[in-house]
Amino acid sequence: MNEVLSKKLLDDFPVLFRHRSESSMQRGFECGDGWFDLVYQLSRDIEVAARESGNKPDDPSWPMCRQVKEKFGSLRFVVFAVEGRPELSERISELKLHALNRSLQVCPECGQDVAVVSEGGTAILCQAHELKR
Repeated sequence: MNEVLSKKLLDDFPVLFRHRSESSMQRGFECGDGWFDLVYQLSRDIEVAARESGNKPDDPSWPMCRQVKEKFGSLRFVVFAVEGRPELSERISELKLHALNRSLQVCPECGQDVAVVSEGGTAILCQAHELKR
């Protein structure tokens, strides 16, 4: 993901993306710009779920993202959930699964709906980006 979009995520969700240098997040967001909206929405939804469960951003048990990447053509968002709060962990898992499923329908390069699925199953691209390959 480009620097401008990465900065927007880091600026808008500083607590979720804290301690980046101690995790795989030190490599940044390892996915295309086309998934920015998915990552942004998922980040917002995780923070809303944390607040609704009674967590506060200054609490050390606030969810913390450890990695965002593309793997096998889908979005992977690794987040440490709150220990001792199984309802929050379950909600975060649901949110991540929804984002993963949506990523299979969105081109990671441009964000357009997918019209063509790449052979080999490693990337799912819109028709324009599939033709460029």
